[in-house]
Amino acid sequence: MAGLAGDNPGAAGPLTLSALRGYRAYARRWVFLLVISLLSCSNAMLWLSFAPVADTIAQHFGLSTEQINWLSLVYLVASIPFGVVAVWVLDSVGLRWAILLSAWLNFAGSVIRSLPCMLTSIHDPFAFLLGGQSLCALAQTLVIFSPAKLAALWFPEHQRATANMIGTMSNPLGLLVANLLSPALVKKEEDIPVMLGIYTIPAGLAFLLATACLWESAPPTPPSAGAAHSTSEKFLDGLKLLARNKAYIILAVCFGGGIGIFSSFSALLEQVLCVNGYSDVSAGLPSCLPVQG
Repeated sequence: MAGLAGDNPGAAGPLTLSALRGYRAYARRWVFLLVISLLSCSNAMLWLSFAPVADTIAQHFGLSTEQINWLSLVYLVASIPFGVVAVWVLDSVGLRWAILLSAWLNFAGSVIRSLPCMLTSIHDPFAFLLGGQSLCALAQTLVIFSPAKLAALWFPEHQRATANMIGTMSNPLGLLVANLLSPALVKKEEDIPVMLGIYTIPAGLAFLLATACLWESAPPTPPSAGAAHSTSEKFLDGLKLLARNKAYIILAVCFGGGIGIFSSFSALLEQVLCVNGYSDVSAGLPSCLPVQG
């Protein structure tokens, strides 16, 4: 599994120099990246799986549209307090355990939210739907920050941007899939159990791969000098520095506000368009445009 990365002749010089200095890039870093990408994509699919077919879901389970909205908005609520905790977990317990915990939470949440369709004795489906979505929301806070950590620990400097891009873009890819897949699967109420079951499959696959293939948080030998001599601050010291950085605060407010508006718009778009005569499929397509852009 282990070996020097890259067969590109143009990169032979830097890789040889790194090898002479004791730095090594392991081939299993790509497995780590695959697991994180699949987990992030699956988690995003679970996030918006209900939104494109909110009216059908509400009718099937006897819920209000406000309750259906909370199945998507719980992700945003959980990300505020638990996002900070997730960063601490990544720094304290390591990348492997953070991804394992995220994969377990994601899979458990996908199964719990499917129970109302499997057990006829359940009289309060909203509790199971919201409980499952809440576990998936906790999983998101862990996996969403993992690509940058993975790139810094496992990838040589010339591959870090690519690795970070692949891991990060898997999340909006999941949003794209959910907006297209849910309306395609759910044509009537009887299709809802099938939809919930299909969304459990990638979550289960990510769970199995994370459990079976991830054995260490960091490679035995660092891939570059930057990884070997990290200058990152301790968790609390880093928070204090960010709190005093005016440029960062402005960027966080502007970027965070934009992400919040986009997320809320994606969750509510079906309800806005369908009352004006559009189908679920037609309502899901506009949500894909900003994701692709």
